[in-house]
Amino acid sequence: MLFQVHNERMPVCIGLMGDQSVSMLRDAGCSTLVVKRELVDDEQMTGGTEPCILIDGTVRRTPVAEIEIETQYYTGKVRAVCMDNPLYDVIIGNVPGVSDGDNTRLKAQAVVTRAQAKQQVKPIKPLKVIETS
Repeated sequence: MLFQVHNERMPVCIGLMGDQSVSMLRDAGCSTLVVKRELVDDEQMTGGTEPCILIDGTVRRTPVAEIEIETQYYTGKVRAVCMDNPLYDVIIGNVPGVSDGDNTRLKAQAVVTRAQAKQQVKPIKPLKVIETS
């Protein structure tokens, strides 16, 4: 395994895609996995396409591939959309099984309302019971 963080401000590392070393960005604002098209073999292409909404709101239909990656954020086979010039070789979005880099898997985060928080702070009142002899 080759996991080397080389940017202190962004979650970027060097990982493996097949037997190639590639730059990978963990992007928690992305909902898919993006790969640079020139790094994907034709055999890895599925023949399908998916619409991608870019940060500027434009929609592009992108080809889809099945790739294998090994990184601190995700390891295994994954479905990826292919783009000609992504910022990094691989951009890892919020796909099932992704981690935040310290082996903590991404999972849904529960929300606690203010009313629920107040209830948690209040001590439980004991029940009043009538004693019978």
